[in-house]
Amino acid sequence: MCGGVSLLLARRGIAQGWRWLLVQLGRVSSYTFLGFLAGWTGQRLGQGTAMGGSHAAHGGQMADAASHSFISGLGAWQGALALVTAVLAFYMALAMLGRVPSPELIFVRFTRLWGKLMRRLTIQQTSENAGPLTAFGLGVAWGFLPCGLVLAALLAAAAAGSPLLGGLTMLVFGLSTLPLTWGMGLFARRSGWQTAVPHLRLVGAMAVVLFGVQMSLRGLAMWGWVSHLHVGSVMLW
Repeated sequence: MCGGVSLLLARRGIAQGWRWLLVQLGRVSSYTFLGFLAGWTGQRLGQGTAMGGSHAAHGGQMADAASHSFISGLGAWQGALALVTAVLAFYMALAMLGRVPSPELIFVRFTRLWGKLMRRLTIQQTSENAGPLTAFGLGVAWGFLPCGLVLAALLAAAAAGSPLLGGLTMLVFGLSTLPLTWGMGLFARRSGWQTAVPHLRLVGAMAVVLFGVQMSLRGLAMWGWVSHLHVGSVMLW
């Protein structure tokens, strides 16, 4: 999905120089905002799960039991979200390779409307008259495009358990996509760029598979089926 948008903007001459930076700033800002909302939602759902079990506490041990119930409920909820994210990531990897239908088909009507809007905005814009607000606004609109990979990342943001961590998750996700979007724009301005697309899809699918493996292990670790892995102070899963 992002590859197609990159090609569209590159052909209009908008995704170049400082305009490219503003477009990407808008896109990453949208991802971060959505991650904040996803993290908040995940936190509230985790609290609701924990509160459901806290009513079993009695006497002087009520506070400790409620605290333990909250931690257990939140961990179980985050583990479930992580496993759902992993399944979606594996499916997305197969879709990138053309083995299964793309999940974007679910949002096909909205995607078509979004595509018409983007074409209408960009058809009248060139590198000469696209101002800073136009470039940033196109990036913001880009960030709200329905995408299976973004949905998987949002599930990971919800599993983070807080609005701050959810926003940071999507911020890192957005930053990690910058090399690919830059590369797609670069290829669009060169002859023979079509030959590189299958290789980029393969590399992208491999990266998504690794992400799915990490989320699978994180979900299983939150359920206590495997051990968490730490590298220094960083938890890989």
